[in-house]
Amino acid sequence: MAASISLKEQSYWVTPHPITTSYKNKTIPTQTDVLIIGSGYTGMTAALTLRKAGVHVTVLDQGQIGSEGSAKNGGMVLTGLSRGMSSVFKKYGAEMARDLFAESLASIDKVESLIQEGDIDCHFERCGHMYVAFKPSHCDYLKHEQEFLVKHLNHKTRLITRENLQEEIGSDFYHGGLVDPLSAGVHPAKYIAGLVRMADEAGVELHEDVKAEKIEKTYGNFKVKTSRGTIIADRVAVCTNGYTSGLTPWQQRRVVPMESYMIATEELPPDLIRKLIPNNRMIFDSKRLLYYFRLSPDRKRVLLGGRPEFYFKSPLEKAYNLQKGLYKVFPELAKYALEYAWYGKVGFTANFFPIIGRRNGIDYAMGFCGHGVAMATYFGCKLADSILGKGLNTRFGQVRSLPIPLYQGNPWFVPVILKIYKYIDKYQ
Repeated sequence: MAASISLKEQSYWVTPHPITTSYKNKTIPTQTDVLIIGSGYTGMTAALTLRKAGVHVTVLDQGQIGSEGSAKNGGMVLTGLSRGMSSVFKKYGAEMARDLFAESLASIDKVESLIQEGDIDCHFERCGHMYVAFKPSHCDYLKHEQEFLVKHLNHKTRLITRENLQEEIGSDFYHGGLVDPLSAGVHPAKYIAGLVRMADEAGVELHEDVKAEKIEKTYGNFKVKTSRGTIIADRVAVCTNGYTSGLTPWQQRRVVPMESYMIATEELPPDLIRKLIPNNRMIFDSKRLLYYFRLSPDRKRVLLGGRPEFYFKSPLEKAYNLQKGLYKVFPELAKYALEYAWYGKVGFTANFFPIIGRRNGIDYAMGFCGHGVAMATYFGCKLADSILGKGLNTRFGQVRSLPIPLYQGNPWFVPVILKIYKYIDKYQ
């Protein structure tokens, strides 16, 4: 079976691409109320919200509209943050932790409501997620987190012991799990395609293959020089997450791009699929160099993602290294071929909190640390409200954003961090 399948270095999610409209070679406006740079979840939801309020909005993307990180991720719509809520509680206090967690739940509701509003066919399902313990000692942390969530946040999860783990995952690789039923799964490329369609139909000006090259503050507005001409805008919003560049140095010093790789198997037998992930959970593990995996929405393939262990290897070598991880989790898959391998960029911050606000007149929202499907959607709406003069109504805006020491756009330290994480995963 495997011999007849050739590996495609392309995303499973965009084969075929759900965005069929071209936004190339359109006449660039010379003036707009709000110019948004970046066409992912954040940029699209901000543009849609602003346009509904009667604002003239222009969105630019240096590549194809809606085709980078928002179309290439795992499609996991998760509760919580990328750091444990008990650690958030210790650092920021009970009230802040409760509010931040409540916003994480609201972000999932926002995704669901937009999907319903736009009648987006993107396989959204409240299937829940499971956080699995890579080592026996990690089970203690899962139990602590479960007790904390109930006691301080009134949020119920279910602890899965190793003896009962087969109910959730057909693997002996892990030692326990924590199931949160409120998380969801989605087809990420179909979701962003739906948001693009909604924005287009609402009258948002969409332009692709246009690079913003320089932002200059002028008398009461901005002059943005692009590869296709200059645009005068009253407000500028940068929504570039893992693709943030030197166009906005202050934001760039706070958001580090990390490659996140994914692989997808060939179509698998239905009985094997039912054994491997019987409840269709979104699953991720407790390693520093984590694996995250799920079934495809049609429940025919296993998709697994992770950060590269070896920074300087080729994309194909990184994909095959990830395949080894897939076989460790699911040895039965060794006789089946990979069919797709791809990667996108994730934006990470120093404190693992996303950032949102306004700096030097430029509005921004980014740095979602692997929780971008829900939180990027939510931040886009919050950013639009702020631009509309309603205030930045999110507690995330009160978390201090930290610059990365000695970082000016070249993430020289990433290979070192990956080696440290690999050592911790192996020996601690």
